[in-house]
Amino acid sequence: MGRIVMKFGGSSVASAQRITAVADIVRSRLDRRPLVVVSAVGVSGDGEPKITDQLETLAELANSHRPYEENLDRIRVKHKKVVRELGLKWEAVSPVWKKLLAAVKDVDRPYREFLDEVFSFGERLSSFIIAEAFSSWGIPARCADVSELGILTNENFQDASVAPENESKVLAALRDEEKILVVPGFVGHTADGRITTLGRGGSDYTAALVGSAFEVDEIQIWTDVSGMRSTDPRLIPDAERLDVISFDEAKELAAFGAKVLHPKTIEPAMRKNIPVVILNSFKPADAGTTIRNERVKQNTVIKAIAHKSGVARINIESTRMLGSAGYMARIFTVFAKHQVDIDVMATTEVSVSLTVNSMRRMDRVIEELREFSNVSVDEGKTIICTVGEGMRHTPGVSGRVFSTLGTAGVNVELISQGGSEINITFMVDDKDAERAIRALYYSCIS
Repeated sequence: MGRIVMKFGGSSVASAQRITAVADIVRSRLDRRPLVVVSAVGVSGDGEPKITDQLETLAELANSHRPYEENLDRIRVKHKKVVRELGLKWEAVSPVWKKLLAAVKDVDRPYREFLDEVFSFGERLSSFIIAEAFSSWGIPARCADVSELGILTNENFQDASVAPENESKVLAALRDEEKILVVPGFVGHTADGRITTLGRGGSDYTAALVGSAFEVDEIQIWTDVSGMRSTDPRLIPDAERLDVISFDEAKELAAFGAKVLHPKTIEPAMRKNIPVVILNSFKPADAGTTIRNERVKQNTVIKAIAHKSGVARINIESTRMLGSAGYMARIFTVFAKHQVDIDVMATTEVSVSLTVNSMRRMDRVIEELREFSNVSVDEGKTIICTVGEGMRHTPGVSGRVFSTLGTAGVNVELISQGGSEINITFMVDDKDAERAIRALYYSCIS
C-alpha cells in the first residue's frame, strides 16, 4: 500500500481536543506512511478572528509603527492555551515564537514581503505544536522547517505559485526521513529564501505539491464537512454529497466559489494522476468525495452549482478598439502589472466586461485603463457557475438554465462558457443570487 498525504484545515486543529482527534486519525493510517500538512490553529466559532487575520492586523500595526503588543499577546494566549491543554510546555515552542517576534520588528522591506513572513507563523506555530504533541503520544513525528520545505515559488507575495518544473524539489531534503513529517501549509519561499504564502486556503495547494513530489497514492483533504455538495448547503440544506467528480469539474467548482478546496490544488494532482479525497475530520467514518482523472456522468446533466458573491464588474469601452490590434493585450498588461486576477470576461468589438473578486488595488488599475478607455464599475454582483461532465455535447442545456432563471425573475449578465465545455457561468445581482441558485438546483439537479 502506497503513501498518502493528509491535510488538516484550521477547524480540524482548532483546539487540543481537535488535535487529539487528528492524532487518532493519523495513527489509524500509519501503515500508509502519511505526510501530514496542517493549517494554522483554527478558531472556536465564538467570533474570534482567524489566526491569519490576527497576524494581518499585527503586521499592519507594526508596519505603521503603532502599538501591537496587545494583538501579539492575543495570538500568544491562544497558542499557549492549546499547548497547555496538550500537556506540552511553552518553552518547547519558544524558538518559533522568538522568530515571529524578530519578524514583526523587521519592517524595513516591501510591505507584501513583510506581511507574508508574518502570515507564515500561523502554520509554522501549528505544525511545530502538532509535531510535538504527536511525539509525546508515541507517534514518531518531526516538523519540517521553512528552510527544508523546498517549495520554491515565484515572487507574487500573498498568492505565490510553484512552477511545474519545481514541484519535484518539494521536501527534497527530507525524502529519507523515517518520522512522520508535519508540514506547515500555505508557506513557500523564493529562490533567494524570502518567505511567500500561497493564497488564503493555500494549505490544500501545499498538500497537492507534497503529494506530487512524493508521487503518493492519494491526497486526503480533511475538513469539517463530509465531501463536496452539489451546491452550497447553507442555501440548500439537503444538497446531496458528490461521491465522485472529475478533475475538470473540481477545478471549475473551486475556481468559482466552492469553499471546500483551494483552486490551485488540482493541477499538481492532475499532472501525476493522484486522486484527491475530501473527508470530514469530525466524522472520520463518513464517506467523502473523490476527485480523479475520470469523466463521471450521472443522471442529471448539471452535477453542481458554485457561486462567488461580492464581486465587481468592470466595463471597459473604447471606439478605438474597433480594428485596433493589441487593445486586449494592453488591458491584460494593466491587470497583470497590478497583480489583479480576472475571473470571467465577455467582449465585443468595442467593449470588454470582466469581473474581479475585490476592488483592492483596482484604483490604480482603473486610473491606467482610463488613459485609453472609458471605464465604469458595478459592484454587488455574484458569479454563478453550473458544472457537469454531462454538459459536454448535450444540446439544450443553456436553454434550460436561462429559461429557469427567466421564470424565476432573475436578470442575467455576462454569460460565459469555459473552453472545457463543462460549465456555464454568468453573473447576477447579489440580491438575486440565492433565488437563482435555488431555482437552478430544483430544476436541474434535484
